[in-house]
Amino acid sequence: MSRAYEHVKSLAEKIGPRGSCTAQERTTAEYIETELKKIDYQTSRETFKAVTSFSWTFSVIYLLFIIAAFIFPAEPIWGFILVLFAAVCFCLEANTFPLISRLLPKKTSQNIIATLPARSKTLRKVLILAHYDSSRSGLFFAPNMVKGFRRTYLFLVAAISLQVLLFALGAFTTINPTLLWLLSLPSVLYLFGTLLLFIHRELYGKYTPGANDNASGVAVLLEVAKALSRFPLLTTTVTFVATGAEESGTNGALDYLHRHRPGKETYVINLDNLGCGHLTAVTKEGLLGGKAASPELLDFAKQTAEEKKINLKFAPYHLLTTDGTVFLLRGYPTVSIMAFDEEGLLPNWHWPTDRAEFVEPANLNAAKELVLGIVRKLEK
Repeated sequence: MSRAYEHVKSLAEKIGPRGSCTAQERTTAEYIETELKKIDYQTSRETFKAVTSFSWTFSVIYLLFIIAAFIFPAEPIWGFILVLFAAVCFCLEANTFPLISRLLPKKTSQNIIATLPARSKTLRKVLILAHYDSSRSGLFFAPNMVKGFRRTYLFLVAAISLQVLLFALGAFTTINPTLLWLLSLPSVLYLFGTLLLFIHRELYGKYTPGANDNASGVAVLLEVAKALSRFPLLTTTVTFVATGAEESGTNGALDYLHRHRPGKETYVINLDNLGCGHLTAVTKEGLLGGKAASPELLDFAKQTAEEKKINLKFAPYHLLTTDGTVFLLRGYPTVSIMAFDEEGLLPNWHWPTDRAEFVEPANLNAAKELVLGIVRKLEK
C-alpha cells in the first residue's frame, strides 16, 4: 500500500466524515500537522470563522427572491430593489466573493500551513493547496440527478435573470405589474423548489467520507511536501496550505488570501478530487463561462506528462467552485489538478459512496509526479 493511499484511508476511514467546522475537521487538521512535522516542516495553524454550509448562504438568497415576489404586486419598485440585491448577492457568492455569508452565524475552522524556503535567493513562489473537509450529501448530488447538475444550475440562473427582468419592467415601465408578477411565478416556484432542496440537505444529508473529495488531494500534498523536503529547490519557495471549510464556501482559501496577500506573481496549484477517474489539468473553472487557467502551468503539466508517461487529460471544470477558483478570479496564475469520469463528472461527488475503496493508488502517484514535475520546471 502506497503512503499516499494510507493517508486516504486514515482520513476517510479512521477519521471519517469531516464536515466544515466540526470536531472531525479539527482532528484532520491535527493529523496533517503531525504528518508535516514528521518530515521536519515548521507548521502554523491559522484559525478563522466560517459558515458551516453553503446551503445556509444560498437559502437566504433564494428566500430574498421569494420575499420580493410577495412585495412586488403592491410595491413594484421595492420588489425590484430587493430582487436586484438578491441577484447581486447570488453572483458574488457564486464567484467566491462573500456578502450574505459575512452576516450569517459562524464556527471555527483552520488552515494548516508549511513553507519550504528556497536554498538560495527566492526568485519565485509556489502555493500548493488541498482542502481536507468533506461535504454533506444532498438530493442534487444523488447519482441519478448529479448528471444534470450544471443544467439545473443554468435553469436557476435563467430563473433569476427572468425575475430581475420582469420586475425591472414593472418598476420602470407602465406595463401592468400584476401581469409581470404572473409571468414571474414559474421562476419564483423554481427558486422555491431549490430552497426546499437546500433545507432538505441540511435536515437529512450526511457528511461523506470524502475519500476522493478531498482526502486524495491532501494525500498528494503531503507526498509532494515529503519529496521536496529531501531536495529543496534552489530559487523557489513552496508553501503548502491544507485548507478548512472549503465545502462551505472556499473559506480557508479566502482566509489565507486575506491574511497573507501573496504577490500576483505567485503560482498556485490546487489539488482536488484526483483519486479516481482520468487525471486532468483543468483548463478553465466556472459554471458560467469560467476563468482560464495559467497557460504556463498547463504547458508545464503537458511537458511533465509526456516526459513521465502520465495519462493526463486537459478539460474545463464547470461545476462548483474550488480553492483554485478563488485565486483564478483574483488574477493569480493557477491550475487545478483533478480527475473526472467518462462523463466529465467527479466520481462519487458529495455522496456517501465517496469511500477509500474507490480511490486508485496509481492516480495518487501520477498526481504527485505531475505536481513535482510542474514545480521543477518552474524552477528551471
